[in-house]
Amino acid sequence: MRWSLISLLAAAVLAVTRSLTAAPAADIALIPASPRELLAVLRVTALPAPRRDLGRVLHWSAWRRHHQHQAVQAHRRWNNVTTEATR
Repeated sequence: MRWSLISLLAAAVLAVTRSLTAAPAADIALIPASPRELLAVLRVTALPAPRRDLGRVLHWSAWRRHHQHQAVQAHRRWNNVTTEATR
């Protein structure tokens, strides 16, 4: 949900920026900004860089492996339930 909202907001910002930059100033000859260029500008100016310090990376890794372990257990339990139900 969060990334969908961010994508919608980014699309709105890109559309508005594109419409504002579509008509270049009379004294400067520019082509309209491309969507990729606008996205690059948006990333640099509005979106914060992800934190990649060692503590955060290790915490994320432990969290991810824990949730993968839970998923494996749930999958095995479900397989056992379906095996027993089809006997």
